[in-house]
Amino acid sequence: MLPIEKDITFAFPYLIGIFTGGESLLSEVLADIKNTRPEDIDKEILRDIKNTRPEDIDKEILRAAMIAELNAVNIYEQMANLTKNEEIRKILLDVAREEKIHVAMFEIVLLQTDSEFLKIYVDYSLARAKR
Repeated sequence: MLPIEKDITFAFPYLIGIFTGGESLLSEVLADIKNTRPEDIDKEILRDIKNTRPEDIDKEILRAAMIAELNAVNIYEQMANLTKNEEIRKILLDVAREEKIHVAMFEIVLLQTDSEFLKIYVDYSLARAKR
């Protein structure tokens, strides 16, 4: 079981029964999101940190955190689409919204940390504004 699956099953144990595939559906959803085998997800997100230059570690951590949060958004929104229970759907969508806030928080810090990303971000934003 992947760490995110443990979090989901701990936080929402009543959701497991609504999936026809049981717990394995969560693994399948995660695998679909990353287009890889479930056991390789953590390896892809968190690359070998010892091969990362010291000045890039914080940027790598922020990017990995953003990926994890975006994966969580996808999972919660997909589960919200699966449930027939309106209360559960609302909770899941609220949690997905919180994860989006986390993505924004990490993105702001990444913009402050990665000057190249900031330049690309600004250039793209200015180009879109000129439309």
